Amino acid sequence: MTQHVIVAGSGPTGLLTAIGLAKAGTRVTILEAEAKLNDSPRALVYHYPVLPFLEKMGLLQDCVQEGFLRQTFGWHIHRTGEMIEWAGSPAYEDGQALHLHQGLLSQILARHVATLPNVEIRYEARLQGCSQHADGVIVSLDGPGGPETLEGDFLVGADGANSEVRKTVLGVQFYGVTWPNRYIATNTKIDLSSAGYAPTVMQIDQKHGAVICKIDQSDVWRVTFVEDPDLPIEGLSERIDEMFADHLPDLPYEVIAASPYRMHQRVADKMRVGRVILVGDAAHVTNPTGGLGLTGGMFDAFALIEALNRIIHDGADHDILEFYEQDRRRIFTEITSPRASQNLRNLYYLKEGQEKEDRIRFLRDVAGDRELIKRELSFTEQLITRF
Repeated sequence: MTQHVIVAGSGPTGLLTAIGLAKAGTRVTILEAEAKLNDSPRALVYHYPVLPFLEKMGLLQDCVQEGFLRQTFGWHIHRTGEMIEWAGSPAYEDGQALHLHQGLLSQILARHVATLPNVEIRYEARLQGCSQHADGVIVSLDGPGGPETLEGDFLVGADGANSEVRKTVLGVQFYGVTWPNRYIATNTKIDLSSAGYAPTVMQIDQKHGAVICKIDQSDVWRVTFVEDPDLPIEGLSERIDEMFADHLPDLPYEVIAASPYRMHQRVADKMRVGRVILVGDAAHVTNPTGGLGLTGGMFDAFALIEALNRIIHDGADHDILEFYEQDRRRIFTEITSPRASQNLRNLYYLKEGQEKEDRIRFLRDVAGDRELIKRELSFTEQLITRF
């Protein structure tokens, strides 16, 4: 049976969902409100349990070719200069992570979409609303040619934290909190490898805390720090220079791009109503410390692909979508959000004295024990929905 699924949003979760459905034979239409894919500095690191899924979908080789797999993870104590390194296994099942700029990931996925005759991306197509009936959905949109409607069997909301599907179609709440600081994510050309930095480094300090990740093999790094959200966006480039003087080794650098944004911990009170289902940031958002945001969204996509393919091609009952909704919300509220929040606190909010010393001692203990490293990295296996 060939059915039609409409996906709102051409970010990685929407594109992944479309590829997984289309490869099973379903027709997919992707609606993107903007004129092109988003290329701003966003997610970068994806935890190792996503890699077998990408491999199964025929995507991993391209992702590794344009990014890279890393095996080591560093903790930098800014006050003392100590670098604590966790070394993983060469096998990606045991702790490697994928480094790949989200913009490049979207481009890779869009190239794969272009090879599938049953998928269409419609740019400048802004969703206006959706009605449901017993056999499908009717989506209203405003495109380059004006208003129109589109009929399908399901609507997937993959349209980000400001999701129109969540707000306009489902009308559900987005519960949670906003962190008090503003994140500044930069893409910066700097040779941190020469200073002994692992491809991912978490810098621990209340004032000089930072997330420092290598983007590619050309010495471009994602350097992310926090600042007072009341500061005006004007003057950001000067403030970046001031921050880098304290945050980074004394090396030449060039800031290629910078993106300020607020950090949230929020989740929709429903991720599915009938034939309309949310994935990724449309359903839940987390601060990015530790790389759990898009990793979690990718697991949403993998789970929804399996659920919809079972319904469309195997005749499974729609109750499987209720399990999807309940399990993905549970995983976010019980695992992803608490872990990401703790990551942020450990980076920026540890009190000087015993609390901070205990954390540093723990990081050293883990670094000296391969089994402890594997235990600390393997928690992301809990992010997978198992039907």
